[in-house]
Order: sequence, then structure tokens, then C-alpha cells
Amino acid sequence: MPSFYQPSAELLQAFGFTRFSSPAGQTRYSRPSECGQETVVLYPDEELALLEAVNGQLLYCFQGRVASEAEFRVLLRQVNWPAEVQSA
Repeated sequence: MPSFYQPSAELLQAFGFTRFSSPAGQTRYSRPSECGQETVVLYPDEELALLEAVNGQLLYCFQGRVASEAEFRVLLRQVNWPAEVQSA
């Protein structure tokens, strides 16, 4: 069975995400964007979702699996989300 990658809480926090309450079976991290909110949702089956809301409307949604941190960073860049550690 292949193993997939999920970003750690520490990495997401370094990218500026904050953990938010979420329903059972998922863990949510969000951060403000220039025009809305970016959210990463982690699921126990190693899937993840990227959601971007602008003015209360869902602008972007991805759900799937990635193989590595490098692939996760590429995915963030493909949707124009910063993929670097935020300075304090």
C-alpha cells in the first residue's frame, strides 16, 4: 500500500496557518490571503484538501493526495499560495 504525505502542524504553522476547530475526521488550518482565506484540511486517510474562500464564495478547491513535502509545496505554488516559511 503506498504511503502518502501530509504536512505537519509545525510546517503549516510556519507557513502562517492556524489550527481551527473542525468536525470529527478532519483537521483544519487556515490563514488569511490577500483577498480571502486559505484553508488546508487534513483527513485520516492521508487525503488533503485546499480551499480558498473570497467574500464568502469558494474560489478554489483541491482534494487528493501528495507524495512528499516538495509536491505539497508545488501544489501550493500552482494555486498561487505562498509556500515559504513566514517571518515572525
